[in-house]
Amino acid sequence: MKSCSIAFLVASAASTFAIPTSNSHAVHEKRAAHSWTKVDNAKPDGSIVLPIIEKFRPTGETIDAAHKWLESSGIDLVRTVLSPGRNWIKFNATISEMEELLHTKYEVYEHQLTGQPHLACDEYSLPEDVRPHIDLITPTVHFDVKLDPSYDARHKKRKISPGYPGDGFQPKKGRVIKGPGAPTPNAASPAANFSLATCNQFITPDCLRALYNIPNGTLDQSSYGIVEYTPQAYVASDLDLFYSNLQRQIPNGTYPTLASIQGGVVQDIVQGFEYNAYPQEVTLYQVGDLQEGASFNNFLDALDASYCTFEGGDDPVQDAQYPDPLPDGYKSQDCGTFTPASVISTSYGYNEADLPATYENRQCAEYMKLGLAGVSILYSSGDYGVAGNGGLCCTTAACARGAQSPSGRTFNPSFPGGCPYVTSVGATQIAPGASVTQPETACETVIFSGGGFSNVFPLPDYQSSAVTSFLSASAPPFTATQFNNSGLVRAFPDVSANGANYVVAVEGSLSLVYGTSASAPTFGAIVTLINNNRAAAGKAALGFLNPALYQNPEAFNDITTGGNQGCGTAGFQSVEGWDPVTGLGTPDFERLSAVLEALP
Repeated sequence: MKSCSIAFLVASAASTFAIPTSNSHAVHEKRAAHSWTKVDNAKPDGSIVLPIIEKFRPTGETIDAAHKWLESSGIDLVRTVLSPGRNWIKFNATISEMEELLHTKYEVYEHQLTGQPHLACDEYSLPEDVRPHIDLITPTVHFDVKLDPSYDARHKKRKISPGYPGDGFQPKKGRVIKGPGAPTPNAASPAANFSLATCNQFITPDCLRALYNIPNGTLDQSSYGIVEYTPQAYVASDLDLFYSNLQRQIPNGTYPTLASIQGGVVQDIVQGFEYNAYPQEVTLYQVGDLQEGASFNNFLDALDASYCTFEGGDDPVQDAQYPDPLPDGYKSQDCGTFTPASVISTSYGYNEADLPATYENRQCAEYMKLGLAGVSILYSSGDYGVAGNGGLCCTTAACARGAQSPSGRTFNPSFPGGCPYVTSVGATQIAPGASVTQPETACETVIFSGGGFSNVFPLPDYQSSAVTSFLSASAPPFTATQFNNSGLVRAFPDVSANGANYVVAVEGSLSLVYGTSASAPTFGAIVTLINNNRAAAGKAALGFLNPALYQNPEAFNDITTGGNQGCGTAGFQSVEGWDPVTGLGTPDFERLSAVLEALP
C-alpha cells in the first residue's frame, strides 16, 4: 500500500502531557487556498514526498507527548523518525490514516498559473489535550510551497516550445481571400485585387517596396537566414502558389536552402496554418527533430560550438536534449556545425517571465557574441501589446516569481526581444482607407505591437537618451507596479515594419495573416539588401545594428499614432521619437542604406 510522508512540528514550550481521555477535537489550522484550485480528491492510498523543516528544539517531555499521541492513535513508533534538530517527527501514513487521525479530507490542488499539483486540506483538527504540543502538521493547510517556475515548461513543453501551436508568436491567420475556402465574389464583396491602390487591405511585396522605398535587389554577395522550429515547415506547393500570384518573376521550384539543425525536417505529414509558415530566402534553419522539437539554445549550439558547454551547456528543463534518446530521434548534437548567415530573423519568442533570469542572461550573452562576429540578430517583439503571449499579464510587480494570468495587470515583456543585443521589431499598419503613401500607424488590427520595459536587462548606453526622453516628455500614466518605470532597464521594440494584412499562401489558398512574425523578416530583408551593397563595396556585414540605428533616427519614418493595449489598459502610445510601441519607426531604405553603407 502506498503511503505519504507526514511531518509535524512539535511545540518548543515545556508542558505536561497526558494520553487523551476523550475524542474531543478542535480545529488546529485553517487556511484559504489562494491561487490554487481544487481539482481532485486525494486517493486513500496515495503518496507524496515532503521536506522536513527545522526550527527550535523542544523539550524531551514534549517529544514524549507527541510519541504517545501517535502510538495511542495506532501509529507504530517504528514508522516515525525524529529530525536531527529534535523538532520534527516524520512518519509514513496512508491518506486514509491521516484523514482519520486529523478529522479532515485531503484534496489535490493545482496552482492556477503553473499547473503544479499540491496535496492539502482546507482545515484539520487535533484532540484538545494534544493541540498545545503541536505547532503544525504538514501536508495540511499550507500552500506556501516553493513554486517551480519550470513546472509548466517541463510538463507541458509541447504547448510553449517554439514551433508548436500556441507558442503565441505565430502569425495570426485572417480570412481566405482566394482559392478553396474563399467567399464567392459578389457586388458587396468583390474578388481580391492586388495593387498599390489596395495596400490598406492586402499587403504584397509590391506594397512593401512602396512603403519603404525598397529597390529590387539580389542576394548574390550577402546571406539571410530565417529560423523555423519543427514541426512548422514550408509547403512547396504553397510557395509556388505565392509565386504565381504575387511574384511571377520567381520560377516555381525556387525554394530556400535547407540547413537541418538537430535533426530538423521539412515535414509535410501534418499541414495547416499552424505548422506551415511562409519561408524567406536564402537559408532556412530548420531546427529540431519531430520527436523532441527544439529551443533557441538548441539553435545557437549549432552556430557556436563553445555554446554547447558555456556555463554548463543547455538547460535540461527548458531545452531539448540531443542526442535525442526517443525512438527515431536525432542521435547526435550539432555544435558549431553551421556558419551563421549575416542576418538572422526569428519570429518566435517567450514571455520574459517564462524563464529564469540566469537562462536569459546566458542566451543574451551569445547574441552579443554573434553580433560582434558580424551577425545581425532580429526577433519579433510580440503580438499582444504590453501583455505576453496569449494575452497573459503578470500578477506581481516586476513579474516576480513568474506569476502570470489573463486577469493580471502588470505588463509582461517578451524575450529575447528584451535582450539588448538583438534588434526587436514591432508592427505597424496602413490605416483603414489610407493610401500606401500616407504615414502608417501602430498596428491595431488583429494584433498589437509588442513593446515595453524589461525586468531583467539593464538599459544599454545606445538607448539611454531615447528612453530617458520618452519617459520624461511622454510619461506613461502607469505605476511602478504595472511596468518597470525606473528608467534603468532595456526597452523595446527598436524598430518596426508593417504587420497587418499580409497575403500568404496556406493550404492551397491565399489568406491574410497578421503579426510581428511578418514585420521582423521584412526588416531583416532590408538589412540584407544593405549588407549586399556593403559587400559590393568591399565592406563587412553590419553585425550588431542597434547603436547605429539609435544614432540615426532620421533614417526612419516616425510613427506617432496608435498604441499597444493590453493588461486592461490602453498600453503605451506612439509619440514623436522613440516609443515602446513602434520603436524608432519604420525604415526608409534610401535614408537607412545611406547611413549604414557609410559605416566602415
